[in-house]
Amino acid sequence: MNRKTFRKATFIFFLVLGSGLITSALLKSPTHKPAKKRQTSVATDEDQWVNSEMAKLSMQERIAQSFMVACWSNKEKEHLAETEELVRTQKIGGLIFFQGERDNLQEAIQQMQASAKIPLLIGMDAEWGVAMRLSGEPRFPYQQTIGAANDLNLTERIGYQMGVECDMLGIHMNFSPVADVNLNPQNPVIGFRAFGSDPKQVAKQTAAMVKGIEDAGVISCVKHFPGHGDTDKDSHKELPTVSHSVNEFETKDFLPFKSAIDAGTRSVMVAHLNVPSLDPSGTPSSLSKVVIETYLRKKLGFKGLVISDALNMKAVSEKYGKSEVVAKAYLAGCDILLFPENVPDAIKLISDKVESGELSKEDVNEHCRRVLRAKYHAIVHKPMVKRKDPAPERKLIIDQIYEKALLCVKNEQDNLPIDRLDKQIIRIAVGTHTAAFRDRLNDYAKVTHYKYFTPEEAVRRLKEIKLDPNATYMVDFHSDGQRARNNYGFGNWKQVLDLLPENASTTVILFGNPLTLQNESEFPKSVKSILCSYENTAPAQERTAQAIMGAFDVNGKLAMEINNKWKLGFGIDLKNNGRLKYSSPEELGLNPEKLKEIDEIVAKAIEAKVFPGCQIVVAIDGKMVIQKSYGTTIYENGDSITNNHIYDLASITKIASSTTALMRLKTLNKFDEKMDLNQLVPEYVKGTPYADLKAIDLLTHQAGLTPWIAFYKRTMENGELNPTIYSTTDKGVYNRAVADNIFIKDDYWKTMLKIIVETPLTGKKSYEYSDLSYYFFNKYIELTSGMGQNEFVDKEIYQPLGLQTMTYLPLKKFNKKRIVPTEFDKEFRKQLIHGYVHDPGAAMMGGVAGHAGLFSNATDLAALMQFLLNKGQIGDQSIIKKEIVDQFTSCQFCPGNRRGIGFDKPTVSIKNGPTCDLVSPSTFGHSGFTGTITWADPENKVNFVFLSNRVYPDADNWKITKMSVRTEIQRVIYEALFEARQN
Repeated sequence: MNRKTFRKATFIFFLVLGSGLITSALLKSPTHKPAKKRQTSVATDEDQWVNSEMAKLSMQERIAQSFMVACWSNKEKEHLAETEELVRTQKIGGLIFFQGERDNLQEAIQQMQASAKIPLLIGMDAEWGVAMRLSGEPRFPYQQTIGAANDLNLTERIGYQMGVECDMLGIHMNFSPVADVNLNPQNPVIGFRAFGSDPKQVAKQTAAMVKGIEDAGVISCVKHFPGHGDTDKDSHKELPTVSHSVNEFETKDFLPFKSAIDAGTRSVMVAHLNVPSLDPSGTPSSLSKVVIETYLRKKLGFKGLVISDALNMKAVSEKYGKSEVVAKAYLAGCDILLFPENVPDAIKLISDKVESGELSKEDVNEHCRRVLRAKYHAIVHKPMVKRKDPAPERKLIIDQIYEKALLCVKNEQDNLPIDRLDKQIIRIAVGTHTAAFRDRLNDYAKVTHYKYFTPEEAVRRLKEIKLDPNATYMVDFHSDGQRARNNYGFGNWKQVLDLLPENASTTVILFGNPLTLQNESEFPKSVKSILCSYENTAPAQERTAQAIMGAFDVNGKLAMEINNKWKLGFGIDLKNNGRLKYSSPEELGLNPEKLKEIDEIVAKAIEAKVFPGCQIVVAIDGKMVIQKSYGTTIYENGDSITNNHIYDLASITKIASSTTALMRLKTLNKFDEKMDLNQLVPEYVKGTPYADLKAIDLLTHQAGLTPWIAFYKRTMENGELNPTIYSTTDKGVYNRAVADNIFIKDDYWKTMLKIIVETPLTGKKSYEYSDLSYYFFNKYIELTSGMGQNEFVDKEIYQPLGLQTMTYLPLKKFNKKRIVPTEFDKEFRKQLIHGYVHDPGAAMMGGVAGHAGLFSNATDLAALMQFLLNKGQIGDQSIIKKEIVDQFTSCQFCPGNRRGIGFDKPTVSIKNGPTCDLVSPSTFGHSGFTGTITWADPENKVNFVFLSNRVYPDADNWKITKMSVRTEIQRVIYEALFEARQN
């Protein structure tokens, strides 16, 4: 093979390697599996390859294998050409890449590898992922945050993901993790890059991350030996001194390095430090044979690659010069010389030292062999692994890190989490990149937002605003950096708090380094809670918002000392209040591939015109794992359905409004299911057979009522609306809207109740579904509460829960485009029903009825059902007594009647009923005529909501039932859940 052919072949091989087509990876489950090695005689093959390559190299070329030169993939072509020239002519062994972008990095790697005699070892500082060097890439949390999360499994998994990310880009070595113990809060260079200040914890975290990176097939590099954590100078600028005794080094600084070595790290970086107790000569540690050979090699037993810290750093470069510093590091025992600045001269200088006898050929060969062995395992003999998209696992791990790191340092009067959301909430944001926190808060509650870029602007502008002293306040400060300058990027943030009403209840949230609190201990009276979220990232903000609303427990503890008040290990625990957590299938170990069957079911249904679109929400164990929207509002040029669209719930109103209202009234001792209609609404039933009907029989549909009455037909003459009952304008006694430009007489509901009581009862006490009893319960709720049913449920239930879309009469609150239309009513209203209740009887009640009229999106309905799964509680707040929820959601007259009180239930056999046959008997819920359904399963902790407008454009479309769309979706959910539990 001639040189041209060889170069072309090499280029093609590394093009594939660098693009990640051969080696790209994902965790199949929350615990990853390291790649299996090929079943060959590895030691023999390795020795044979190393010896073969060594034989081809001259002495200078063997020396050059230790040179890892800096390269910027985003620099001009001249820089890349110069670097390629070093690869081709000097035969250097590797490159460390700095700033660039994904595409130009891969192009540069392929270009350099094509010119290499032996494959180049490619390295990068990727402490928080390749985003540390590459623009446009998402980043992982900082080590300070990972240490605060204090979950070794997550640390290992995040290390693995970092390794996968490097591997997919053709990077063989990640100069990570930082193993320094952050013993000095004033450290200008380590700080947030360290896991914490407890040597034992840092050791455990370091080992876990090493294991993860190495299991991905990437070389980890722990740094900065012998320990850079207790310095107050930056070695990039000057030589710091660490004045620890040998004992202090061994009991503190060395622990993480020893732990990393035991965990299998293949390289250790030596720092530029003056360490008098280890080497009294004053020689920087990176150039000290004593530090490297006596302590790292012999004391700690390290046999892998020793790497110098960057040799262009002023801590060493200014004193020794560009070539001499490289030679000194090589002679001291460094196998890889990082960032040498004058490569030809440095190689020649080292070669001269071999010729003079100052350096033995055996030492050169040993350095070269270590480098080649690393290349053999990292490149030549690297196992080929099939890998999936890493994004879902990556997102899960990052979310969980921020969640577990979240720290509460103050929580007076149990201010957090916020239980009831029926009080004004005012949020004041100070800083940049604040949107994720805002958006997630808005998912839970109606919040008034003020946004300022600096504390000074906030102070100036807030003085112009009259702030409500009775509101709940959140003040979130967003840092633009992690280092100490400008008060860790927060500026003079505390001055903003002085402007808040003294008796207000305020939560302060710090998105950034919690060391901004080190000089703080006292706060204004209004400040009841302080949360520290470590970083100003979208995932950190999103998790913090959820924690404030009570979606999960907060158990974060300090991995470092802030001051004498907030010491290592401090943190106030917050208990969740049961609100739905925005989560993912991966958090519960659900197989996303299995859940794609739901997408397929919906796609087929939309194609078959079962419905134009739908929303689905699934929560398991209080965690929302599916929140998806499909299709369009209508078939012809409809808007795409979003999670914010609002559907007509139809008969789900019976449980989401009427039954819930009755449970609330029973909690207030104002209702009992044993009461009869004569006790509840005597004015409308006195002297009729209806007077003796018991509430429990009515709510379980066994009171002998006729199923349905077409009230609207009695208001029409010759197919037209009776003008004495309806008006085309809102005027006089015609104020109740039935549809666009149709208003019914305000008191016509009385005629409707009269029609009901004049309708004979069947006389059978057996199950027969009927809407009619809810007309009476609607009036009872009004009479007892002194307000309309819509107002009562909103005040007593929906507002405390923060339900923003669940409402009657949606056109009074929302733009019409946000509401999904239902049927084109050809018989009664003779128009497309859009924004008005589909049910004719409910429409004639003015849109507020006991059996229909409620609108919502799927998320709010799921939140209500979760509230019922939580037995009517929001944290310590009891809106409905637990025993009442248990009673109403249980079957009352099984086996002859499956119903609960108001709630539908599975059949006794679980088969051939309204649910799939995998639910538990404790399941409760309801369906709606418009194509809606909701089921909550206490035993399996499953909360399922499906909303559609299957009645568009014609209510006679029953394909949703014939194709079993809803129950088949429910089946997939349970199959995925049971599969996850078995695994």
